[in-house]
Amino acid sequence: MQALKLTGAERQIYVEAERAIARTGIPLHSVAHEFARCFDILGHGGIVEAARYFKKHVEAGLPEVTVAEAVSRFTEAKKAEGMSDLYLKDIRGYLGRFAGQLQCNIATIQPEDLRQYLSALDAGPVTRNNHRRLLVALFNFAKGEGWLRGNEETAAQRLGAYKVKEREVEIFTPAEVAKLLAHAEEDFLPWIVLIAFGGVRNEELAKGLVWESVNFNRGYIIVSAAIAKTNRKRKIELPENALEWLAPYRNRTGPIFNRDFRKPLKRTCDAARVKYKRNALRHSFGSYRMETVKNAGQVALEMGNSAAIVMKHYFDIVEARAAKEYWNIRPVPRNDRKIVALA
Repeated sequence: MQALKLTGAERQIYVEAERAIARTGIPLHSVAHEFARCFDILGHGGIVEAARYFKKHVEAGLPEVTVAEAVSRFTEAKKAEGMSDLYLKDIRGYLGRFAGQLQCNIATIQPEDLRQYLSALDAGPVTRNNHRRLLVALFNFAKGEGWLRGNEETAAQRLGAYKVKEREVEIFTPAEVAKLLAHAEEDFLPWIVLIAFGGVRNEELAKGLVWESVNFNRGYIIVSAAIAKTNRKRKIELPENALEWLAPYRNRTGPIFNRDFRKPLKRTCDAARVKYKRNALRHSFGSYRMETVKNAGQVALEMGNSAAIVMKHYFDIVEARAAKEYWNIRPVPRNDRKIVALA
């Protein structure tokens, strides 16, 4: 009886619908039931987009690799490459949390999934960017293994970095650096010396900067391209006070300090009663060095930065008197009750 009551417009809709599905060979009522089921699953009518996504990611011939499996394989690969304990610890911390949150095929993850995950973290933009960098490395590894489409950017690459509010450069006074050196543990002291008086990056030490890179006779250290942040080798002329501090370590070989620096640095700051300042040792090097040589190009080469960055952050920060004191922080004889001396 309902069929007999179809209006002209309804009959036209029926004819159009039959024509549209004719090539499928599926009855119209079956098509309607399937559409209703898809609508219930998705919660909306975006079935075409869902089908495209399924075709691209599920039927793309990619293997079924979960995020947890990808993280495990990535960790083992980096361990085999000889990456530092600090880097491996960050992988376990950051990516371990990620694997626990997204328990799915890594090929199905989209930028929006990553954005929601990072935005939900109780962390600032710097930490989120650090997390994002590891995600980029993980997804690039997955692409290289054939778990993602090789001709496309990964979801992590398509995810933009978080904007970080620029901070004022913080430095240590000569007296504060002297206190840190006085209270540093024996194995940790070269870490402080090479950053404070050589401008070496912590990341370069963590990647395995070795004692063999220090030329004690000629007074310089070579940071190889393999561990330099800029992937370019650089030579750093070490000042006399740095060489004096490093002299007791002259016969050592192997990595200088490629462990996690955070705990020994905290112990040093607490013992010296010096407030921790983020990256302040390297900033101190740039500031006091710039005041001494008055040459942004030279300081940029030594630090592995651009001259523009050096001028922006380190020009006219400290006084000449303070710079002179800084480069005269030296060790004193062991039988002296003091550990360091300021000129």
